[in-house]
Amino acid sequence: MKRMSVFWVAVLSVAVFGCTANTNRVSTASDEPFSDTETSSKDLNAVAQKMARSLIGLHQIQAAKTPPRIAFSDVKNETNEIINKNLFIEKMRTLLLRNSQGKMIFLDREISKDVSNERSAKRSGSLSSGKMKARAGADYFLTGKLSSIDKQSGGQRSTYTRYAFRLTDAESTAIVWEDDYEVKKIGEAGLYDR
Repeated sequence: MKRMSVFWVAVLSVAVFGCTANTNRVSTASDEPFSDTETSSKDLNAVAQKMARSLIGLHQIQAAKTPPRIAFSDVKNETNEIINKNLFIEKMRTLLLRNSQGKMIFLDREISKDVSNERSAKRSGSLSSGKMKARAGADYFLTGKLSSIDKQSGGQRSTYTRYAFRLTDAESTAIVWEDDYEVKKIGEAGLYDR
């Protein structure tokens, strides 16, 4: 009898966790701290985790003899929200650096001007330098697009949001990977909606 109970607990655990691993979130605004339909920290974390898992498993990453160099390009925000759109790829980068086991190298293009100034100062002799290194070029660009459809009826508001990201070959412009995450939220319409 005890074995049978353990068996059913194991089966139930596999069913519950197996089914929720790739499920997109559809929610009412009641599970959010505010009664709105906008992007939340739950969305940010779910999107970043799904994209990072998908990228780590990509054949071009796993089969590469040397880790591909990835640069980030701006994310486009085509939603009605004011949102820090690059927060998504910054969170993805953190997860990928933590979990990719050195299979990817990320280029920091945000500080390109600082790097250029430092390199010039080293080469002119005004700063000491160790080994001279060539500035790395990107093998791929990682970018994305946030899109939404908003509907309002009476006192209710519905927002469908799609968070899509892609990896583009820096030489050929071929898209080698793309994935998305979708969420629909229903909540109360704000004063500006009425």
